[in-house]
Amino acid sequence: MFGNSKNKKDSLSDDIKAIVRSLSGVFYDVNDFAQVSAFKALQKRSKDERKLLVIGLLNHAFQFRKVATKHSSYHITQDATVIRVAELIARCLLRNKLDYNEQEWIELFKSIEHIKNELSKKKENPFHLCLLPITYVIKQLEYRNKKNPITNETKAYIRDILNWEEFIHPNNYYYRGSDMKKSKSKLEALAGVEEAVGQFTYKSEDIADEVNNIVSKINKNRNEYTQLFKILLKVSGSKPSKKIANQFDELIGAIGNSQYKKTLHKLLEIPTHRNHTDSYKEDPIYYKVDYYLCSSSQNFIKGLAWTSARYSDKVTIKFLSQITEKSYTKIPGKGPAAAALGNACVYALGNMRGKDGLGALSRLKLKVRQNNVKKTIDNYMLAGAKKYNVSVEELKEMAVPDFGLSDGVKEHKFEDYTLQITIAGIKVNQQWIKPDGSQMKSIPSLIKNKERHKKKLQAIRKEVKEIQKVFSAQKQRIDNQFILDREWDYVSFKKYYLEHGLVSPITKKLIWSFTNNGKSTEAIFKDEKWITEKNEFIDWIEDNTTVKLWHPVNAKEQQIVDWREKIMNIELKQPLKQAFREIYILTDAEINTGTYSNRMAAHILKQHQFNSLASIRDWKYSLIGSYDDGRDNEICYRVLQEHEMRAEFWIDEMIQEDHAINDAGIWLYVATDQVKFLNAKNESIDLIDFPKIIFSEIMRDVDLFVGVASVGNDPLWMDNNGVRQSKRDYWHGYSFGDLSEIAKTRKTILERILPRLKKIRNVSRIEGKFLIVKGKRRTYKIHIGSGNILMEPDDQYLCIVPSRSAGNTTQKLFIPFEGDRGLSIVLSKAFLLAEDEKITDPVINNQINRT
Repeated sequence: MFGNSKNKKDSLSDDIKAIVRSLSGVFYDVNDFAQVSAFKALQKRSKDERKLLVIGLLNHAFQFRKVATKHSSYHITQDATVIRVAELIARCLLRNKLDYNEQEWIELFKSIEHIKNELSKKKENPFHLCLLPITYVIKQLEYRNKKNPITNETKAYIRDILNWEEFIHPNNYYYRGSDMKKSKSKLEALAGVEEAVGQFTYKSEDIADEVNNIVSKINKNRNEYTQLFKILLKVSGSKPSKKIANQFDELIGAIGNSQYKKTLHKLLEIPTHRNHTDSYKEDPIYYKVDYYLCSSSQNFIKGLAWTSARYSDKVTIKFLSQITEKSYTKIPGKGPAAAALGNACVYALGNMRGKDGLGALSRLKLKVRQNNVKKTIDNYMLAGAKKYNVSVEELKEMAVPDFGLSDGVKEHKFEDYTLQITIAGIKVNQQWIKPDGSQMKSIPSLIKNKERHKKKLQAIRKEVKEIQKVFSAQKQRIDNQFILDREWDYVSFKKYYLEHGLVSPITKKLIWSFTNNGKSTEAIFKDEKWITEKNEFIDWIEDNTTVKLWHPVNAKEQQIVDWREKIMNIELKQPLKQAFREIYILTDAEINTGTYSNRMAAHILKQHQFNSLASIRDWKYSLIGSYDDGRDNEICYRVLQEHEMRAEFWIDEMIQEDHAINDAGIWLYVATDQVKFLNAKNESIDLIDFPKIIFSEIMRDVDLFVGVASVGNDPLWMDNNGVRQSKRDYWHGYSFGDLSEIAKTRKTILERILPRLKKIRNVSRIEGKFLIVKGKRRTYKIHIGSGNILMEPDDQYLCIVPSRSAGNTTQKLFIPFEGDRGLSIVLSKAFLLAEDEKITDPVINNQINRT
């Protein structure tokens, strides 16, 4: 070897010392040597000299390392500098083609093996092979292999190398572990070794065993699968390049579309989001951690998602939708679990054949919270609408699956038993039916004892969950039709609404407006007929009749009253608020201000709750924090694309003397300001000229934000660690002030249902903005808007924090619409206080007993 000559050793040491002096002890990688004259001199030597020099440098570094590893602080010694520089010079020399023959290359690798084996014996400082220039050494053999294929002797030696621990478990080496995997792949290619299909995950990876178990059972077309999976492991970017797409086509074509889809489904079905529970040593304290896939698995599944764009079946769409939803789930302190993976699934759904993938995207848009993702989905929906020459809303209608339901009902036979799936109200129910037609409360033993029945039931339950998700999404989509103010011809209306198996349970509980040949009326579907609020049957509806959702803002006051009476009399629970929908008419103050409304200004909101509500209602908002960028306000806005306008709700930073921020520096509370509207040219629109249905719906959204997120709804805010007086004044003013439009609707419902409530009707009455309840010990005034309570005779405040189950109070009561938790809270407090002598909670009792 080069190092056997004393003179050469001295010469080598002098070269290294010269380079070290030139660099003044400061270096990071091989690029630092580029302009050093001592190194340039080394580069001018012949290839044979440089080959020997590489081995000499590595051996020289090895001799220093043997001594240095005896000292725990070697990394700050001159020895450490010499070692590092020697290894970097060797790495740098190997970057150029040195024309190694096979024997010279084997000698070089054996030198590396000797160093590895010797240094691995040092237990006090374990040596990592990846510190040596392995990839550069392999590159030298690749140069030769291009023109002179390597011999079987060299291939055999490489196979021996692949049995090293470092290549069997490359991911155990956290420092440059990716280099070890890359080196392994290159050596396998040189030796003609087929890479194991699917062996791509870290040792502790969450899905490794499951993936590799599936892959190990692949026998047919194994070579094509191997090549495909190698590509999937290395994908990058937001979408597949044309080259990769062509490779997908070629390999999947060779495997067979049907066969590959089966494998694809098995891999996409692997659970991808789990909770990890562990204990610290023997301590019984357990903790839970939410996590997602590691980067290598995310990459692999990202590639799988790209390949799935060629399919458009329900199973593929279901898996992609689930992965998308999980990928955008926020993990505390991290953000979206796997945004790149979610983007890949969105790409696949948006590029599928047919409309089903786009339908899935429209449903996902209601669940994701990231505005950039929503914008991407909008772009795919717009492109799809142009492709099929329909509007975006029509495309959404066309893509809604019916799941084989007929008028919200579907049956599955299990021999003589029947499982009936029914959409009832806002839930999807399952009911077992006996052979004699009677209902069962539990699963028949026949189902439990037969494996095929159990598998069938498992599949049905998965479908029921999907039906529930889609049904909830359709409720929200139809609710959005109010602001769109759309019209349908009766043929389309029947197809996508009245006769659609999933949507019809919503359609038949709503009021619709019909117009044909100068005739117009409003009607609801009952007993297979369209009837008016006067109970008159309509017989003139034809295919060319136009249909719209009825909105009370366009109706006269008497008609609204009549419809409300009708709904109450037939006890029809509407899936969304329509007959009792709040109406927002321009006030004199808004007419005077002209282009903006201050109706919802000067409220204090819980910012995170407000942000969540805004996202659900398709508004865009960015959280305000205590940053140094000077930003003290934000505009929460909603784009009304169909009307070519934009609604804005201005939000301001508050004076935060109490340092109300979370760990991320986000303000917990914000203040509200004006609401205004802009046209396509970004010009303010005069409110008096604004369409009243759009104004009413936007103000309803804003009222909802304030009504739900206001601190005035929080019973604990009254004593908030000494917050400044102005905030307490706001809390009291909101908690017991005038009723909002939503609260006025709540009052209307209370006036109608109170006589039916036997438990409280004789001790309760409504006075102005309060529900008065006379208990045995005190008389209580429950504010119908906030649900907060004052006690007579001197209006002492009573703090009762509602439980999560407060919403169950109205489950057995008839309420003419779904989803008013505020009403449930008011009633639950009324029921409690009507029997105040039975209250056992000491905190509540202490407040009631004080004088």
